[in-house]
Amino acid sequence: MVFPSPNGGGSDHGNSSFDEYDDITGARREEALKKARNWFVILVVGGLVLGVVVAFGVVQVLNSLGLTEKPDAPLRIEMERESPPQQ
Repeated sequence: MVFPSPNGGGSDHGNSSFDEYDDITGARREEALKKARNWFVILVVGGLVLGVVVAFGVVQVLNSLGLTEKPDAPLRIEMERESPPQQ
């Protein structure tokens, strides 16, 4: 998607109030980059921490429901074969 230029992009618009934002250099640019890096690190670390907490919770729920244990269906089949037939 192509966005129009903040100053209108045409010669008929003349000077725009957005002209001051066209070229950010020097200290303002460095400050913006530093803030962007800080937010990036905060979001990545926050996402990793949240992922660890959710994974731990999922493991706890699976353990509490007994879904991590080995299924015993083959054992039941063997026990039924060995037991005498009931009449």
